[in-house]
Formats: sequence, C-alpha cells, structure tokens
Amino acid sequence: MFYIIAGVATLLFILVIIVFKEKPKHAPSRAQSLSYALASPDASYLSSIVRLFKNLNFVLLIITYGLNAGAFYALSTLLNRMVILHYPGEEVNAGRIGLTIVIAGMLGAMISGVWLDRTKTYKNLCHPNCMIQ
Repeated sequence: MFYIIAGVATLLFILVIIVFKEKPKHAPSRAQSLSYALASPDASYLSSIVRLFKNLNFVLLIITYGLNAGAFYALSTLLNRMVILHYPGEEVNAGRIGLTIVIAGMLGAMISGVWLDRTKTYKNLCHPNCMIQ
C-alpha cells in the first residue's frame, strides 16, 4: 500500500515539475504585470526571509503562534495522562475532552474571523506599540 502511495505521489511530483512553469507567459492581471516589471533580479529567498524577520509584526505573530501551538500540543499529548491520574478508568472521557478542545478552537477561530471581518477592528486588537500600518 505504501509503495502505491509513494508511486502516485512521485508521479504527481514529476508531472508538476514538467507541466507547471515558473510563471505564465502573460501576467494574469495588471498589478501582477507591474510586479514583474518592478521585481529586482537580485531578490533571493534568503533576503526575503531576513526581511520578514526584521518585521516586528511578523516576529510577534510567529512568537504568539508558537506559544499557542506549543500549549495546545503539550495539552493534547498529556491530556490522557492528566485525566487518568485523577480519574482512573475514564479514557473515553479524556477523548471527549480532547474533542471538545478541538471543536471549541475551531468554533472560536471561525467566530473571531467573522467578527473581525464584519467590524473591521483588526488594528484595535493590537497593542498600541505594535506599529501596524
């Protein structure tokens, strides 16, 4: 089964390399055409990564995402042990608690996304010294 999956993935990878070009012959929009014209030839991947890490908002986003993901992964990894330690034999309820955490996170993300989209209060959520432009 794994050989079949590996074969299909390899075939798709080869097709993507053969069929897809770096960029289309004609720009899909006027803005993209302008972007192609203004792009500097010396722009490299490393310079764009360095430029990203000089952006304070990006660094704050990476840190907060890392803290949030790390806390979630640690909690979900240790959830079964924490529940079983205090409530022996409640493995099913530990699974239900984990499911509740995941569903609450998904609902919270959807609700906050809709809220921010409707009220247009993106900048109000940031600290005053955050310097969002």
